[in-house]
Amino acid sequence: MRITTLTLGAVLMTGSAAIADVYIPEGELGTVLHLDRSFNEMGRIEGLDNVHGLAGAPERGVLVAGSLSESAPGDAARPAAMSEEDHAAHHGGGDAAKPDAASLVTLVEADSREILRQIEVPGIVHHVGISSDERFAAVTHPGLGAVSVIDLESGEMTATVATGPVPEYAVADPKTGNFLVSNASNATISVVDPKDGIVTRNFKLQGSPTHIQLDADARQLIVSEADSGIVSIVDADSGETLDRFDIGGELHGIVVDQDAIWSSARKRNLVVRVDRSTGERLEVNVGPEPYHMARIEDALLVSSAGKPELWILDPETLELRQTIETDSRAHQFAPMP
Repeated sequence: MRITTLTLGAVLMTGSAAIADVYIPEGELGTVLHLDRSFNEMGRIEGLDNVHGLAGAPERGVLVAGSLSESAPGDAARPAAMSEEDHAAHHGGGDAAKPDAASLVTLVEADSREILRQIEVPGIVHHVGISSDERFAAVTHPGLGAVSVIDLESGEMTATVATGPVPEYAVADPKTGNFLVSNASNATISVVDPKDGIVTRNFKLQGSPTHIQLDADARQLIVSEADSGIVSIVDADSGETLDRFDIGGELHGIVVDQDAIWSSARKRNLVVRVDRSTGERLEVNVGPEPYHMARIEDALLVSSAGKPELWILDPETLELRQTIETDSRAHQFAPMP
């Protein structure tokens, strides 16, 4: 099947991922594990490049995968469904200046696991965020101090925006249409307007932010200050720090809902639940180095940085329900309702 720019847009708009539940990138293997809603293995997406950052656009039925490996500009392989003419046009052609190094962001149709497009961006990609209207993806470049914005309708990179040193995570704000980006090396949050490709403001935190989650209804940004072992709650509009919880040790993943905050205290080998109303904590040692995490309906998913495993926990009691072996360390989960 030949996909032109027009038909690619149609695929991105109409694709469905009804059978999918969660997709889990497996790093240097270049694969993404697909689990259904009961956490049964449904297969793998293959042909990716050192995939770490992953996010889903459920209404489009599309996954956006970033790569932690650099390559020379122009080395992106042409997907089987794309003509040589479209591929050449997509990468610019002519004598336009190119960056010294690039990495690939890959758009994948979730149902078929078909690679739709590979997009060159400058530098490696750590994490991926999707705007609330599913128009844009933001990918973080920790080595460049920037994020790149990708238009999911055209499948093109539209901007690379300087944020701050070592941008880690990007989360969408449905109220403003912007992305909130954590800059780990100068303890700031950047607000990025994806339509105009600019930073509209920065605000300073008390500690260095890595993984972040937004409680959009409460207008609160939940921040993992990984090195200091603190989870902070920040007003998403004013930037004021409202509360801080000393979890202890090196932190990694974070999940939030209206009732609780979950944190992976990697150095202490603990998964921690904090009650948001009382501050009461529950800590459980499930296994070595709890890493990325996500809340999927009535389950808490946590991967291990120490073993190729994924743990399915009860989010209230942190009781271990199931252990799933992965082919490699599991990174940023992408739920696809």
